[in-house]
Amino acid sequence: MRKVFLVATLLVGIASSPVPLHAQKSRQGAGYFKRANQRYARGDIEGAIADFGIAIMADSSFAMAYNNRGVARERIGDIGGAIADYSEAIEINPRLAEGYANRCRTYMSRRDFERAITDCDEAIRLNPKLAQAYDTRGSILFEKGDLDGALADYGRAIAINPHVAESYSNRGTVRRARGDLAGALADYNSALKLNPRLAKTYNNRGNVWRDKGQLEPAILDFDKAIELDPGLAIAYASRGLVKLSQGKSVEAEQDFTQSLKLNASLKPFIDEGIRTVIRRPHQ
Repeated sequence: MRKVFLVATLLVGIASSPVPLHAQKSRQGAGYFKRANQRYARGDIEGAIADFGIAIMADSSFAMAYNNRGVARERIGDIGGAIADYSEAIEINPRLAEGYANRCRTYMSRRDFERAITDCDEAIRLNPKLAQAYDTRGSILFEKGDLDGALADYGRAIAINPHVAESYSNRGTVRRARGDLAGALADYNSALKLNPRLAKTYNNRGNVWRDKGQLEPAILDFDKAIELDPGLAIAYASRGLVKLSQGKSVEAEQDFTQSLKLNASLKPFIDEGIRTVIRRPHQ
């Protein structure tokens, strides 16, 4: 099953804005804006949303406050509210590249790929060094089946910011889809070196080991993915298929049962995997 990461949304600080006079209209608004960013950094998302709202009430033209509240709203799953905030930020400041990049992400999460591509293109036009926009556009192109375009965009994102683990993981997924197992393995290794807690990346690397016929390291990676995220249904399904390949049918069935308990929509993936295993001899 193809999985890509969505790279984190961008908060904007006062100093980075091309129009800092918006914040200067109200000391109170700027103060709440600063506190909201601090609350967000501490994980107090609801508190951050409340403070961004006060900053906006103090200065209704505070584009950065709308953008950052959109980030916070997206974090709690309020995609509609996030899109509304990003749109307001862009209307106030049409040159706010981060606003377009963030809205691109939210459109992608709704699979509204055409609007998403348009926003990512505009973000890149405004700021060609905005790595997130390339990464998100790469994910859209991947979903649309344009593997060459996705590979190029992930490569650009990594060249701009080589410290984002998810970008390597995303490129690894594209490389595996293209049949470049060595390249995929190298990218997953790079991702896990940067962030060894990416459960989905362990699952994806496990699938590369399975593709290469190396079942023991595959099992180790699926085990690690499950250890990091016991709710990652795809890891149980993937491990079950490897165990079935090893002739461990009882253990495989246990993994399939747990996978479907967590995510019943994986049944076609599991059924097709079982058919593939049955068609070839155990390894």
